Amino acid sequence: MKNIVIIGGGLSGYLLLINLLRFCPNEELKVIMMEKEAVDRLGVPYSTEDEDHLLNVPACNMSAFSDKKEHFTDWLYRKSFIYSATSFVPRKIYRLYILDIFNRLMEAKASTINVTRLRVEAVDVDMVNKLVLTNQETAVPFDQLVLATGTFAANHLPLHDKTYMQTAGYFHSAWDNSWANHIQGNETVVMIGTGLTMTDTLISLQKTRHNGKAIALSRHGLLPSMHKNYEPYPDFRGEMQAVKTALGMLQVVRSHLRKAKHSGSDWRAVIDVLRPCTSQLWQQLPYAERRAFMEHLRHYWDVCRHRMPETCADIVSAALLKEQVRIQAGRITGIQVTAEGRFKITIRKQGGKEIQQITADIIINCMGPSTNYNRISQVLIQNLLQKRLICADPLCLGILCDEEGALIQEDGYASDCFHTLGAPAKGILWETTAVPEIRIQAHYLAHKMLKLVKKNIVENVIR
Repeated sequence: MKNIVIIGGGLSGYLLLINLLRFCPNEELKVIMMEKEAVDRLGVPYSTEDEDHLLNVPACNMSAFSDKKEHFTDWLYRKSFIYSATSFVPRKIYRLYILDIFNRLMEAKASTINVTRLRVEAVDVDMVNKLVLTNQETAVPFDQLVLATGTFAANHLPLHDKTYMQTAGYFHSAWDNSWANHIQGNETVVMIGTGLTMTDTLISLQKTRHNGKAIALSRHGLLPSMHKNYEPYPDFRGEMQAVKTALGMLQVVRSHLRKAKHSGSDWRAVIDVLRPCTSQLWQQLPYAERRAFMEHLRHYWDVCRHRMPETCADIVSAALLKEQVRIQAGRITGIQVTAEGRFKITIRKQGGKEIQQITADIIINCMGPSTNYNRISQVLIQNLLQKRLICADPLCLGILCDEEGALIQEDGYASDCFHTLGAPAKGILWETTAVPEIRIQAHYLAHKMLKLVKKNIVENVIR
């Protein structure tokens, strides 16, 4: 019996697992999923129980399967959930959907595929003997191995004095819900970051007894745009594919944004034309152009591309109107802890030398996930880097792999037994953290590994 091991029990790991279950032929196979947290949480974003923490993609585009586009909406109907194809469904319901698929496939394939979900932390990989080593001093054999670790905790601020990080009122992860227990009433809460994680945090903050100041702070002070229904815009991908510079692509997009405005079309329709080919466009840019995009355009792309549902936008807008939250643009240059245990945050305002200080009782880090693998402290990642089994990509967005997810190792060759999907492939594929992209990767990677496993079985038989 051949073993496929998946390190990670988040959404990308489960999408791969259910595709393996779906497409596995009537041959014996063992799949082992390794996850250090509870194996049915689906990772931090989907473990929330808050009804107002919504998917950022409408239900019609959230099927777990790339070849069954209405699968999720059909499931919602069968389960008597009152949501339409354009609804933004609570993430906790999506977790139920994925786990329901898994359980039904497990029943259907019980005689041919053995699935074990282990609550254990993978700490190292022995590639010579094909073993995954765990924190429980056990070794799990594999024939095919997948790194499906998803995203990592937010970056630390690049500040010299890090004393604030040891203070009770600082929360390094917005997903650490214990911050809500520190809310007594009129505290000043500073959220570092103004993206989608901040909007979730603000929504949760509004449900506490908090009646003090709330400030959301980021370099550019840009909020995510709001989702809105629109009529499709004519396809202009051919124009984009003919351009080889970030500036050239920007000029093409701007020209179509002007045309859309003139014709009464929504700007979102223009941006969404690019979704099916974003990875291809990213790959056709030379390294220097990708770097230029990261330095000058990334923050604008993020707020236009990664949008919040209208209901979330309404909550944020109401909080801004009532002055319950303030958006601040600027760069944090220092955080000192006062004798009373409060925080004195020094900010250099955007576009100038003006310095401002904010005093806060609670700081919640709502910045995006850490993508620089050279700085990720997780034992497994450090061991894989040290052994050169993985390599950080030049822009520090993820790790090197080919378009099919095969990891590029020290010798420059793609591995035939070590793969990845989802967030770790961001440096190569750019847009690779949402279901519409990950489900395609999971589909093809499942087929690829099943072929590799079958090939190995045949080769062993004919030796």
